[in-house]
Amino acid sequence: MKKHVLILGAGFGGLELATRLSETMSDAVRVTLLDRNDSWYFGYSKLDVMLGRRSADEVRLCYSDVVKEAVELTAEVQPRRGAGAHGRIGQDPR
Repeated sequence: MKKHVLILGAGFGGLELATRLSETMSDAVRVTLLDRNDSWYFGYSKLDVMLGRRSADEVRLCYSDVVKEAVELTAEVQPRRGAGAHGRIGQDPR
């Protein structure tokens, strides 16, 4: 039975780890990549949006377009909240 690896966050580190695991250990692990969004905006492309050269939709990159086929991609759009030992948990209110 395959081990299940859950990677939290589809930033550069999460994407790289998911890619490497799916390429080198696909027979031993099942890889799930979890992020709160289904897409991202690459750094400098935001300047084109701010300057009116392109729309946000034009520069948006979908994780599903770059994640390897062997990686299960899950986008958790709604942050979950619960109660822990120190009260409410969830997104940082700052």
